Amino acid sequence: MRFFVPRVSLIKLLKAVCSGAVPLLRIKASAGFVTLSCGDIEAGCESTVERSGVCFLRHSKLKKLIQTYHSDAGHSAIIDIEVRPSGIRVGRTRVSRAGWEISLFAKPEIAPRTLRFREPYVPEEPPPVDLQMHLPLFPACVDDAPLHSTPRHTPF
Repeated sequence: MRFFVPRVSLIKLLKAVCSGAVPLLRIKASAGFVTLSCGDIEAGCESTVERSGVCFLRHSKLKKLIQTYHSDAGHSAIIDIEVRPSGIRVGRTRVSRAGWEISLFAKPEIAPRTLRFREPYVPEEPPPVDLQMHLPLFPACVDDAPLHSTPRHTPF
């Protein structure tokens, strides 16, 4: 999947579509149009599509990366985005597929409408230890006294 989209249009689409409640962004590029959808919200714009496809990724990571691109001498007003089985390339930045948890479908007509990523495994925390259980059961006696002290004998 590879497409060229105006930077300003992509930023506006990301702001309009992506909400904090739904972490996954669906990007569909086909027939000269790019469509972004996140949950129930969908928006798109015209673009140059070199290879069509659909991909899913976490929108927070893409938003952070796109916001670093400025229209100055170092960056173009058009952003080239390419998604491959090995990862994603946004402009001159390459990220591995594992780094962004990307799912790619080369044929848009068979791609699912929604997708859920499996959350990472978080082991259960051990139960908290009751500090009361660490106290001695019997009061301190001569045997428990520190070595520098001498026990006092009571007179008979």
